[in-house]
Amino acid sequence: MKRGLWRNRYFAILLSGQWVSQVGNTLGLMAVSWYILSATHSRSDLGYAMGVIGLAGLAGIVAGVFADRWDHRRTLVTTDALRMLLSFLVVVAALEHDLNVFLVAGALFALNLLGTLFSAAEAAYLPEVTGPEEYGDANGINQSSGALAQLGGLGLGGFLLALGGPVLLFLLNGISFAVSSGSLALTRPIAPLPKKTAKPASIRADLRQGLNVVRDSVFLRRLIPVAILLNFVAVPLNVMDVAWVRQVLHMGAVAYGIFGVAILVGIVGGSAFGNTLAEWVGFVRSVMAGLTVAGAGIAAMAIFPHFIFNMGCLFAVGVGIGAVNAVVSTRIMVATAPELRGRLAGLLSALLTVASPLGAAVVGWASGPLGLLWLFRLSGLLIFLLAFGLIGLPDAPEALVSSPMTEMPLDLD
Repeated sequence: MKRGLWRNRYFAILLSGQWVSQVGNTLGLMAVSWYILSATHSRSDLGYAMGVIGLAGLAGIVAGVFADRWDHRRTLVTTDALRMLLSFLVVVAALEHDLNVFLVAGALFALNLLGTLFSAAEAAYLPEVTGPEEYGDANGINQSSGALAQLGGLGLGGFLLALGGPVLLFLLNGISFAVSSGSLALTRPIAPLPKKTAKPASIRADLRQGLNVVRDSVFLRRLIPVAILLNFVAVPLNVMDVAWVRQVLHMGAVAYGIFGVAILVGIVGGSAFGNTLAEWVGFVRSVMAGLTVAGAGIAAMAIFPHFIFNMGCLFAVGVGIGAVNAVVSTRIMVATAPELRGRLAGLLSALLTVASPLGAAVVGWASGPLGLLWLFRLSGLLIFLLAFGLIGLPDAPEALVSSPMTEMPLDLD
């Protein structure tokens, strides 16, 4: 890891602000889930509400177009300011006794819509803050920080819910957005994009340009399906983890909480050091190693379902998944022309948004006839097999540049 990265004060400011914001995101999601379940007393209503809210992620396809059109830093600052106002609106409604399920679900849907724009703009802005040489390490640290923030949010969430209920969590989420917006306003790109002087093309043309990049790139055509399938087949860990703890291990809530901690700690480590591993052994080998470790870890849980052993397996799964996510996202952004990074990030986010709920539906159906043991064994085997889909993929992909037909002239002065 390059020491110069930690001397970049703009990266340090961005990282600290985003850590606070991601803790707030975790608290906000816990608040929504708690409030909806408390208000409706129905797990089905909670599932329906969260499913509809999750559909906001599909907007990433279009959000990436606007992220590429607008100034990245201003987009991030404005988006977080709007999310702050929405969060405070929920708090005001609660204090006025006007809070209801529809308002809470609608606010979270709007927050997620703004979040898709934020994520696409952040993916494009981070290389500008760090420069291309240090982006790999910065991206890994950023993803590792996100997992740490989730871990911190989950650890604080239960205590804060007991202290002040979901309204306190909504308030803290709004404050976290204010911190993030303010910190982003203090950053500056050290490798800014040249100013665009030509009139933008239509949204449809910009979107088609991003899709054409994926179509024309052998690298992306091989890699994106692997990333989608990984999210699809790894769903049992997210959907059936509580069933595993209660019905296979015959343990309670404390064990369930520790399970989440084990995989998040692994993701922290894998994200932080994934790109270093890629420098040592190459991109393809590092991703194949991560998939192999993650698949073997899930399958091993079903071979020997013992709490301590399963904790070690979950840590290994987290390391594998964290490393794969960090290495793959870094390689895609580095290879992508700067004016297309928002679109690529938005497109990937939308595809992964579809993969997770679809995987959850399949897992819910398959858990009956297969049983949990065979479900986990099969999931691990499929992830292991995904590694073979990367055989023959070059370590240095072709540059993912924009089409000359639609490339906008740039002012290089």
